[in-house]
Amino acid sequence: MQLQRFTIRYYLLISVFIILTATLIYSPLRVSADVSQLSSDSLKTAVFTELGTNLIDLGSDTYTDSSLSLARGQSLSDLLQDTGISSLEAFDITDSLGGIIDMRRIQEGQIVTLRQTSGGRIQEVSLPVSFDRTVTARRTSQGWQSSEQLTDIYPVPTVVTARVESSLFQAAEDSGIPLSIMMEAIGLFSFEVDFQRDIQPGNIVVLLYEKLQNKEGETMAAGELLYAGMELDDRNVEAWRYERLDGTVEYYEESGDSVRKALLKTPVDGARISSGFGFRNIPALGFSGLHRGIDFAVRIGTPVMVAGDGEVIIAGWHKLYGYRVMVRHVNHYDTMYAHFSRIAPGIRPGVQVEQGQIIGYSGNTGNSTGPHCHYEVHYYGEPVNPSALKFPPGHKLESEDMNLFTLERRALIAEFNLP
Repeated sequence: MQLQRFTIRYYLLISVFIILTATLIYSPLRVSADVSQLSSDSLKTAVFTELGTNLIDLGSDTYTDSSLSLARGQSLSDLLQDTGISSLEAFDITDSLGGIIDMRRIQEGQIVTLRQTSGGRIQEVSLPVSFDRTVTARRTSQGWQSSEQLTDIYPVPTVVTARVESSLFQAAEDSGIPLSIMMEAIGLFSFEVDFQRDIQPGNIVVLLYEKLQNKEGETMAAGELLYAGMELDDRNVEAWRYERLDGTVEYYEESGDSVRKALLKTPVDGARISSGFGFRNIPALGFSGLHRGIDFAVRIGTPVMVAGDGEVIIAGWHKLYGYRVMVRHVNHYDTMYAHFSRIAPGIRPGVQVEQGQIIGYSGNTGNSTGPHCHYEVHYYGEPVNPSALKFPPGHKLESEDMNLFTLERRALIAEFNLP
């Protein structure tokens, strides 16, 4: 019996020796790297790890990072296979990443960083999905496993004063204001400002917004717009960000009235008024009459936004208006949008819409002399001039909210020397 046990142990030792020898001979690229620097224990660990899982490279190996971007129509799996990864392993990587991100949202231009060993073996696949979030799939002894890495971000309030010479967009560029911040400010100003008539060269815009910075002080993105003010020739316009006690965030005037009104004055961004409200000659009809709305000259396909929250009551074809949409709002207001090239998907009678939602795209359908968006406002069923209306605020602060808003507003004025 003892002889038999000795024989078994002997053959086991011989087998291990053969395996070690074969690994050293047939895996020169894996084991030869800096092998002289490894202890005998480290060498055995490295060899058995490589042999047993084929997943973990030698601890002394060096890594290189390379970045690629997805081409049009290319999937992450396609990109990985183009680097030499098998289709099966590419599936494992994307399947692992799919556990923490929606792979359908990965678009053309997405940066993909590959970490490879000196032998060319990919160990990590990383995707920065936002300025403060990266997801990474790592090769482990249990297969590909994914995790996310979050960058610590610190909001730093910043005041910028810009002088308008030609346009608000040019003022933003000249002053280093992020486009997203200026766009938000323009959206707030649009409730009170006629951008064609009210803004003159020399007008001043003051913005207080957050710069989102990492611990090294690098600005990663723009954060919240805290205050937007504009000095016009005849008045000042302002908007203060405030989070109400119920958690709702809105922008308010000093009076506590929300900047957001029941209806927008213009349903199209940056459009020129080509025809106003009132009696005039109507070329499409061939006689004079009441022009029941305002025409905005825009290119075909320009998105048109609904002026306020409400319910769609008409969405379809009309022989004069072409493709049109009508929406019923609170306080006996209706709005109508006409001459669309097409109505937005999902817009049909009975659907609830929210202010600023795209309901269609401008066109030249129906009786129209050129591409434009026709916009009407009805009050108790009768057309009224949208430009002359003073719409009620969407919300007014009261009691404790008003007191807290006033305190926060005064604190910002004192800290940042706001007007």
